[in-house]
Amino acid sequence: MSAAKPGFSSMGFAKTFLLPCVLIFLVPVAGLAFFLHAQSTFDAQAREAVLKQIRADKLAPAERDKAIEFFTKVPMSQLMKNARFAAQFDWWTRFNFATFRWMIRLSVLSIGTSVVVFGLVGLCVVLSLSSQRSQYLSLSIGWQVLRLYSALQVLVQGILVLALSYWVTALWFNRFYPKLILLAGLLAVLGVALVIVEVFKRINVTCDVEGTPLDPVGSERFFEELQAICRKVDTAPPDQVIVGIDDNFFVTEVPVRVGGKTRTGRTLFASLSLLKQLHVSEADGVLAHELAHFSGEDTLYSKKTAPLIEGFQRYLVALYYGGIGRVVFYFMIFFRALFELSLGRIRRQREFRADRIASEVTTPREMAAALLRTTAYSKFRNEVQHNLFKQERVLESANIAEQIAEGFQTYAVKFAAEHDIGELKASHPFDSHPPLADRLEAVGVPLSPETARSLLIQQGDGGWYRMIARAEEIERQQWDDFESKFRNLHEASLAYRFLPETDEELAIVVKVFPPVTLQGKGGSLALDHQRLHFTDWPAPIEYREITGCSVENGVLQVQYQREGKKKQKLKLNAFGKGQQEVVSTINHYWLRYKNAAEYQVQKRGEETSAAQSNV
Repeated sequence: MSAAKPGFSSMGFAKTFLLPCVLIFLVPVAGLAFFLHAQSTFDAQAREAVLKQIRADKLAPAERDKAIEFFTKVPMSQLMKNARFAAQFDWWTRFNFATFRWMIRLSVLSIGTSVVVFGLVGLCVVLSLSSQRSQYLSLSIGWQVLRLYSALQVLVQGILVLALSYWVTALWFNRFYPKLILLAGLLAVLGVALVIVEVFKRINVTCDVEGTPLDPVGSERFFEELQAICRKVDTAPPDQVIVGIDDNFFVTEVPVRVGGKTRTGRTLFASLSLLKQLHVSEADGVLAHELAHFSGEDTLYSKKTAPLIEGFQRYLVALYYGGIGRVVFYFMIFFRALFELSLGRIRRQREFRADRIASEVTTPREMAAALLRTTAYSKFRNEVQHNLFKQERVLESANIAEQIAEGFQTYAVKFAAEHDIGELKASHPFDSHPPLADRLEAVGVPLSPETARSLLIQQGDGGWYRMIARAEEIERQQWDDFESKFRNLHEASLAYRFLPETDEELAIVVKVFPPVTLQGKGGSLALDHQRLHFTDWPAPIEYREITGCSVENGVLQVQYQREGKKKQKLKLNAFGKGQQEVVSTINHYWLRYKNAAEYQVQKRGEETSAAQSNV
């Protein structure tokens, strides 16, 4: 029985996405209100000036009354739309009234399009829930509408902000601030520039895969059995099979790059390490599940939607960092979140469909066993790697593969008794899976410790693994490459953990953060893992003393604590073209110390908590 899940929080969704989305109306509503006010103010001033002139002119009483009535009823802003009438006034007056008129129009356009787009894209989201085809069409239409809309909004709101930056102070305080106008202009230009770049940027969804394309020669039985499963799930065989050591299986129609070569078509990735652990019947279920994604056109629609989602994501980044585009970002991310709900629902449906088909190819119990064993393997592998990475010494060898091979079966039996395994999800590079308990219940084998133990008690026979020619050689080579990268990454991470207390720790830190000297005109800056010192400074400054660093007007200011607050300055122009290198190097070495100091504090806290719990 699956654990109860918290219901969807509409209030939480509203606070996170809906309320910030309303910010899209902030600038245009403010602009509409202000420029209506500005236009009204200028109308009143112009009316008073005209009426004063009329009363001073020598006109017949009837003619004067008629003129007064006309200019009282018809505002000057309305009259200025007539080119012949406007020609009587100087260019500045015409420009001001034209500015107000166009800012009001742009404000209304911004508000109106936001309301229309909100309804149109909202309809797209609703329609996307019905099927994968509807989802793709809705996402495609919605994305195109949102892209054009957001570009328009960035441009319009940028113009409004620029106009407001001048007119708010000019109208209310009879002065303007060039710096404020310049800032508003930069925000507007930045937003427009980043959006234009993203509009024309090419989207590449090619996926890098660590693995080896499997040659049918020598592995004929593997491909024969694979074709037999394809016939059962009513799909054509994949164009290529890639074998690797990742802790998952997957299929995709997105181009994949393997060993520097890009392969197109339908790809099946099979994990050698998992095939070694699975019974033949369990592997049948896993492979049938993946191939069922082909027959359901899941991979086809994933390939179609991938560029849309990637483009959407890049566009969001451009809007977030694009000055005035930030308010448009919140509107866009609201719909990105709604589409994600739709994507999640369809993904869940297709995973259940693939599980049902796989259960028909094998049996519900064998499929349940496959789900349990693959989930247990992924969890165990993560724990092995996590425990290794926590080691505070250089690893002479990682031996991840050996640890998994020797300990997995014992772990699998223990895993079956854990109370929270129902909430675990299988890993996947292209999709998301429902919780394990939901998937087991859907195939008709409700999760319980007894059921899980009975399904995992017997070690897998690795039958599919033995069908692959040179399987052990391929797997061993890939594990060697992986473990080498793992050791290098682990050793580099140690430099960010130590405040060296031993010669061994010092050697590790110095290897990644060796002493460096940067030469300037007035002296040299020397840094090591512990301190920095410039020629003219009275003494080195240790990183533990630094409370802050900042650059102001080309001068680096280092604030530090030593017998009271102190500050040391460094003129960066003395380093010529190497100014950025000086700043980045100081930042790099200082942040290493800060990370190490924070790590040591956290470590002591964990050790204290562990000691107290043991007591």
